[in-house]
Amino acid sequence: MIINNPDCLETTNPDYKSVIDSFSLGDLIDKGYIRLNPKIARGTHEEIKSYIIISLDDFSLNRKNPNFMDYNINFDIVCYNDAWVLNDLKIRPLMICGYIDGILNSLTNKNATFQKDHKPQIRLTGIGTYKFLNCNEVVLNEDLSMYSLSYHGIHFS
Repeated sequence: MIINNPDCLETTNPDYKSVIDSFSLGDLIDKGYIRLNPKIARGTHEEIKSYIIISLDDFSLNRKNPNFMDYNINFDIVCYNDAWVLNDLKIRPLMICGYIDGILNSLTNKNATFQKDHKPQIRLTGIGTYKFLNCNEVVLNEDLSMYSLSYHGIHFS
């Protein structure tokens, strides 16, 4: 996390080792490498922003190929409530969800396979197939709310 060079995982580099050894857990927390709470601070004169948090969870062995894991991928679109509604009563986080879903669906046009129910499966090169699970609204506090968009990722077998 501290060293961003392409060879950052080279454990024999003494320069890297000295940099890593110079950081304590407190330093990592103070400099924002590790966050203990998901608080998103907004400065007094800061422009209102939206955030996308991508997370993977619910890992399980692939039934056809135990060398790979299947998992869920979640896109949490966090927006300030003050900027929630756009022109024409469009909802900012739902528009962002639509763009993410559109990107995944545009891959469908080139690489789609269809099941009996005619629903396309999204294939990303080297990753596998994603199936839409759900999209839920979550109110975080009086300032922030979000939509969580989830897909189930199945590795190639």
